[in-house]
Amino acid sequence: MTTKEKILEMMGKGEFVSGELMAQECGISRAAVHKAIESLRNAGYFIDAVKNKGYMISHMPDDVSGEEIGRIAQSLGCTIPPVMAHDTIDSTNTEAKRLCAEAGSFRNADGSLTEGGKKLNRQLIVSGEQTAGRGRMGREFVSKANSGIYFSLIHSPKNGVTNPAMLTAAAAVAVSRALDEIYGTNCRIKWVNDILLEVGNGKFKKVCGILTEGIANFETGTVEAAIIGIGINVRKGEFPGALGEIAGSVEDILGDGAKKGVSRNEIVARTAANLLSLYDAMENNGSDAKKAMMESYKEKSMLIGRTVTVNPAAGMTGETYGAKVIGISDEAELVVEAENGGTKCLHSGEVSIRSSSFS
Repeated sequence: MTTKEKILEMMGKGEFVSGELMAQECGISRAAVHKAIESLRNAGYFIDAVKNKGYMISHMPDDVSGEEIGRIAQSLGCTIPPVMAHDTIDSTNTEAKRLCAEAGSFRNADGSLTEGGKKLNRQLIVSGEQTAGRGRMGREFVSKANSGIYFSLIHSPKNGVTNPAMLTAAAAVAVSRALDEIYGTNCRIKWVNDILLEVGNGKFKKVCGILTEGIANFETGTVEAAIIGIGINVRKGEFPGALGEIAGSVEDILGDGAKKGVSRNEIVARTAANLLSLYDAMENNGSDAKKAMMESYKEKSMLIGRTVTVNPAAGMTGETYGAKVIGISDEAELVVEAENGGTKCLHSGEVSIRSSSFS
């Protein structure tokens, strides 16, 4: 560990640390400590200095850094390829699609990864801004600079993608766990891909959306890889028009109670570590791991017991109808009891909540 890394570790515990103690622990002079502090400030760390108290990090650097994301993920026991990081991009999912098109097939006939598959499987593409962010049903996903963090993971399961909803559900669990771990929140999941936080009086706002897209192999007729796109609203900021009624940011909702100094890199790294851990377990341990993941998903669900309006998926025929949510299946289907009678398991489409749950 370098001197800067040691000093960074000492200051990163939320308490003031004296320059004298740093010098003793690192075996350097006070002047060398000051030099290291200034170097860290130049690297983007916000460091408070108070006489007779010492130094403390008040805010971590907020630039998107592939190296920092990889370092944090590694510290969490997660190994990933070098992260592709951008300050701005059209869409991380679109970039992932471009990379997949260039790579060709992901899997050989025996199920092993091709050379292209080896390069892209578990690849993470991250950006601090998107100029053409997309949500489900082709909607725009507002992706302003210095506000949120936007990233996509390329994942190629051994036996192909057989249930995209399970991959999305795992992503929702991973995001919820990451935000709960970092901020001490109690995230809730709205089937199938939205993460919400309570803003008060039983009302919620969306802080994260997930878009899962498939990469098909037309020769084998399989979906051999998935792109899991995640957008998280982090910093305080305004959302345009009616969007402001349903969307918010983590730190805006938490207000003064929000943990200070959280870097967007840490949010990405923790989410990726959680998600890959879930995917690895599901791939290696099969149905038991999938069931355990879905139990976590159900515990976080905000829909069970609520009355909703069910809307058909884009491109599908059918009318909207009212229903009561009675559960979520182990295959990530929403189980509803329609107002006109009968139980249905929904594997696509959308639901809107018939209440004042959104502020």
